[in-house]
Amino acid sequence: MTLTMALIKADIIAAEQAIEYYNEHNTKDIKNIAAYHLQQAAEKLIKIQIYAKATNINNTSMYTHNLERLIAYAQSLNIDFLLPKYIADNSLVITGWEAGSRYNVDFQIRITTLNKTLSEIQDWYDALYATGIRTA
Repeated sequence: MTLTMALIKADIIAAEQAIEYYNEHNTKDIKNIAAYHLQQAAEKLIKIQIYAKATNINNTSMYTHNLERLIAYAQSLNIDFLLPKYIADNSLVITGWEAGSRYNVDFQIRITTLNKTLSEIQDWYDALYATGIRTA
């Protein structure tokens, strides 16, 4: 599998556009799209570091959307791993956005939470990009 920073950037852009649409039109369900793409960006930012820095990767450990499991796996590999405190502290909540935002008609999220998470993920992306990671 090839994972690229460009694919991750696409998730960030999709989240940004969904947030902008919500701000302009107050369409509640578009926030779900933002939440989903932010979860995907976080998941991929963890995975790209594992793929780029680890030598023996256990595919079973990688085939999950659970950020806590991915973080634990990355830490177990003893690789140089960048993880913002905000993402670590909220990993279980963000994990729930993967399915909850797509399938739960009662899914609710505050726009302030989306904006904060977007900001953290953008900064995380920029920091990883600055290290030279582009593909894995």
